[in-house]
Amino acid sequence: MVALMGPFDILTEQHRELEERLSALDAEMDSGEAETQRERFQALADALRVHARLEERYLYPVMARVEGRVRAREEAEDHLTLRELIEELEELSPGEDEWWARFTALEDLLVAHVQEEEAEIFPRLTSALDQEEQTELSHSFLMLREELALSPRTVSGSERLFEEPRWDS
Repeated sequence: MVALMGPFDILTEQHRELEERLSALDAEMDSGEAETQRERFQALADALRVHARLEERYLYPVMARVEGRVRAREEAEDHLTLRELIEELEELSPGEDEWWARFTALEDLLVAHVQEEEAEIFPRLTSALDQEEQTELSHSFLMLREELALSPRTVSGSERLFEEPRWDS
């Protein structure tokens, strides 16, 4: 029997995937292959959308309960800025200087957001949640991730990129 990963291990694993995608795109910066850069960016954006949905739907309501709504909303504001940057990047071409400036802003924000979650938020939530709550959170993450993988239209195209966080859980 395979052990269920903890909820913060799942999110940390996704963070590593996002970092790998950022690095791959950074490596393409000087190649001049705009189509390859666009494809890699789209893969990053899609992975970020899935990750953000997990956090917004399940993590932020828990964070609001444990650390307060103000703290959870601060994290949600990072997602709003990431969403805006992704939308701007999707309108621009990777060959443009402005595209790389906005990508650098997205990268800087994402790296800082990930570091804060892993160094501060995840340890506090791990301490605050009992094993049953963590298992339930893991199941919720995995079910939503599977649902989004089966229905890519829910995270791409003209539909909303990220959800509004629910504060009632």
